[in-house]
Amino acid sequence: MIIGALVTAAGSGSRLGAPKQFLTLGPSERLVDRAVTTVAAVASWTGVILPARHSWDGPTVDAVVTGGDSRYASIEAGLAVVPPEIDIVVVHSASHPLASIELIHRVVGAVASGADGAVPFLEAVDVVKRHSDQGTLTTVGREGLGSAQCPMAFARPMLERAFAETDDGTEESELVERIGGRVVAVAGDVANLHVVDLASLHLARTLAAADISSPVAPPV
Repeated sequence: MIIGALVTAAGSGSRLGAPKQFLTLGPSERLVDRAVTTVAAVASWTGVILPARHSWDGPTVDAVVTGGDSRYASIEAGLAVVPPEIDIVVVHSASHPLASIELIHRVVGAVASGADGAVPFLEAVDVVKRHSDQGTLTTVGREGLGSAQCPMAFARPMLERAFAETDDGTEESELVERIGGRVVAVAGDVANLHVVDLASLHLARTLAAADISSPVAPPV
């Protein structure tokens, strides 16, 4: 099977106060550079999705796409330029710069084995609560709950169908679920941080500088 990859780096960085994808992870490497380099080690074709009026000056890619005003619009724009010979599409995000090549192989392998989509999953270690507008809490629990990570992988026909039959969603695995696709979990990685603020950015830089390879989460 032929693998293609889309790296979304089109966000505004509203939570951090600046487009985080262009901040440095190391002395000469930005978050988006690391994400592109990692997926390119596995994919035969790589595209990067950027905000409007941004040019690409990072590692070599096969396509540069201007994103939209939402993740949905950005991935939809990227999917439109994926070559027809691609069988599996990896969707990665510059906000997860420490994802490993091994993690990409795990999601790709799950799709190659028959799943419509595959998502790295970390089981919740704390009790999850729902917070209401009135300030009250409701216990959701912990059993069977957890967080999804990037990169995700999808059978290309199912991902295209999901975008054709939906018009919005939090992320791509939700879209595939909504049209009846089978999305499976693979073991996530606790070092695969989601960089959303200064604290997580500093931690990502520390891990990158130490070249720490975290053990993966227990099998799911």
